[in-house]
Amino acid sequence: MKRLATAGSLAAMGVFPFVVTSPYYLHLVVVVAIFSIVTVGLDIVFGYTGEVSVGHAALFGVGAYTVGVLAFQFGIGFPWAIPVSVVVALLFGALLALPALRVTGPYLAMVTIAFGTIVQILINEMTFLTDGPLGISLKKPLFVDLRDWGDTLAFLDMSLPRMRDVEFYYLIALSLVLVLVVINRLLASRYGRAFEALRESPIASDCMAVSVYSHKVLAFVLSAGFAGFAGALFAYSEQYIAPNNFGFELSIQFLLAVTMGGRKSRVGPILGTAIVVYLPNLLADIGQFRLVAGGIAVIAVVAGAIRMVRLPEERARTAIPVALCLGFFVFSLLLEKITDFKLTVFGLMILFMVYYLPDGIWGFVRQAVARMAPGLLSGPMATTAGNDADVWSVSTGAAESGRPLLEVDTVIMQFGGLRALDQVSLTVTPGTIHGLIGPNGSGKSTMMNVLTGIYVPTSGAVRFRGQEIQGRTAPQIAGTGIARTFQNVQLFGELTLLENIMVGLNHTFRGGVADVALGTGRARREEAAARLRAASLLRFVGLEALATEQARNLPYGKQRLLEIARALALNPRLLLLDEPAAGLTAPDIKELIEIIRRVREHGVTIVLIEHHMDVVMSLSDVVTVLDFGQKIAEGKPAEVQADPKVIAAYLGGGHAAAA
Repeated sequence: MKRLATAGSLAAMGVFPFVVTSPYYLHLVVVVAIFSIVTVGLDIVFGYTGEVSVGHAALFGVGAYTVGVLAFQFGIGFPWAIPVSVVVALLFGALLALPALRVTGPYLAMVTIAFGTIVQILINEMTFLTDGPLGISLKKPLFVDLRDWGDTLAFLDMSLPRMRDVEFYYLIALSLVLVLVVINRLLASRYGRAFEALRESPIASDCMAVSVYSHKVLAFVLSAGFAGFAGALFAYSEQYIAPNNFGFELSIQFLLAVTMGGRKSRVGPILGTAIVVYLPNLLADIGQFRLVAGGIAVIAVVAGAIRMVRLPEERARTAIPVALCLGFFVFSLLLEKITDFKLTVFGLMILFMVYYLPDGIWGFVRQAVARMAPGLLSGPMATTAGNDADVWSVSTGAAESGRPLLEVDTVIMQFGGLRALDQVSLTVTPGTIHGLIGPNGSGKSTMMNVLTGIYVPTSGAVRFRGQEIQGRTAPQIAGTGIARTFQNVQLFGELTLLENIMVGLNHTFRGGVADVALGTGRARREEAAARLRAASLLRFVGLEALATEQARNLPYGKQRLLEIARALALNPRLLLLDEPAAGLTAPDIKELIEIIRRVREHGVTIVLIEHHMDVVMSLSDVVTVLDFGQKIAEGKPAEVQADPKVIAAYLGGGHAAAA
């Protein structure tokens, strides 16, 4: 189905300039294609990493003015100016991203707005380079003069201006196709999985050795490169650029296109771009406006009727948007002049789309098709599993014998006047299961966060394999061989089970962005090897049958197992389990205990935090007990169970005395 749709789209693009001969509509399609390059690139930042950039019009302008300045000041023409514009946009993107992505949410939006304003002012004021408000004129390139072919191509009957327009159209169409191929490869690779993962759970991403900050910067820089490329093409398309072409309103249009069309897709931003570009023209012609309003009403009535039949309980909710669409059509019939209502109609349409189609038009279509014809838009991924050798790719425990694997030396973790950890020391021996228990608020999870770099201890030392790791970032510590699960499950809900584990395998890839974009053999081999190992890990925890299911759809017990499998993808020497049995049923706990034992058999050392005493006492070789941030006992499970201090901590002084 996808291949058929792709072939049909390419065929339509090929014949379009000969079917639609109007220069105006040909130019309109070229603008849609150029803007689409920006919006599919913006979707990497906005749709995948979840960051809002309102500065892409400035990056678009940087690309346009780069080719303009090269032509105006240095006489450098089309073929050489395009790659330079991409490089300059990448540099500007990095210049903006490195400081800006230290902040998130509205602060990032404010920084990008300021960046856009600064770029526009610089373009306007640097008259010695950009000619200021007068702008720069360029000439659209002519690649092949078909008039030289004589009678052979006489049937085309092209004037010189039309020849330029048609050739430039094919250049833009080819550019859009190549951009889509590159972006598809990037987002289907480890980079796309990392972008989605950091949006859903930044803490879990960092603890999977996937640096949130680094990948946000990478996403923004890549997006800036696509914006610069599109800007360069836009300059030649319009043949004139001025500072007011790249203002704040254009950035809003780009964001609006992604939102209306639907994020996390390639079709959505292109569809949204077509609407944003064509809508002003639509609102200038009352006849076209009525025709489109009538089409929307018909679609709404048909879709609403189908939904009411399939979901009777949703009839009242479905009737409202259908009634609004019909009312919109009636409103179009009553209008005599639309020019006075252009902004009103624009605003109403946007409000309707955002409120009733939060996933955009393409997201709505995908959901509808998924309900009526599951599997039509996406097929299952191959998940053939290997053997245990594919899970445990390197030796984990043998090299550590004879010295402690983990040493915590008088660590203090202080938050203001509260000492969550007060001079805690413990030693973890290779190949053992070390229990860490204590009442609620005793400092167990704080210790986990200190060991994995989420917290930097106030004082004291943490040594792993003889090297001090306190002060290192969470991705750096994960890269040394420490993996963890979380007290509150931190899965990447919109990714499949297989993709969740492949995020944990990010460290196994050696190829870079260029390998992925070009689809080299190394990139394909690494992806295939990671997929095989991820499938083997799913089989190890008994989830191979659910490999293509989204993680958020799993029952709670299975989510715990998936989190363990994802942690094992790091091939850790030390696995930290933070209350893995919390909320599980008795059969699930039994299955969990068996998996933990199998993990230990493969040489992985485990630190286990758990409130289920039967689980801790049956699995642990050594147990450390914390209370109010201090270590009050340590030893064999039976010794710890009989310790009066431990009994007092769990039961209180009176109960301890009675015992």
